[in-house]
Amino acid sequence: LWQLPLQAMTETDPDFATRCSEIAVTFGFTGSPHIDRQNASPFYGLSLGNFTEGTGCVAVECSPRLLAHVNTKNRLGRVDGRYPHWVTSYNAEKEERFSLIYYDTMSPYQSPGPAIFKMPKAQMVT
Repeated sequence: LWQLPLQAMTETDPDFATRCSEIAVTFGFTGSPHIDRQNASPFYGLSLGNFTEGTGCVAVECSPRLLAHVNTKNRLGRVDGRYPHWVTSYNAEKEERFSLIYYDTMSPYQSPGPAIFKMPKAQMVT
């Protein structure tokens, strides 16, 4: 279970793949706003399933007045989890949502920069 997701990350961001120390695999995750205090750097997230497009995004507070929704359905998104973030609502009773979250918890701490990052279009998963 470790090798295949790590191979996908190696193709996306080889440097991060060498630092990736944890991969969370979730099903039906919903959560309240939280901060990943153990992260040394931003994380990557990928979600899969039959949930409605535009729902089940990763919401992140970029600033006190700016909230971003990062669509990770069938694509990787890079978010700094050291800012408040959560999964936006989706119909968890009728729809399935799986996710892979790639963390770096072992590297030297990187000072937080932007809360979200633009991903190359080639990172879509089909």
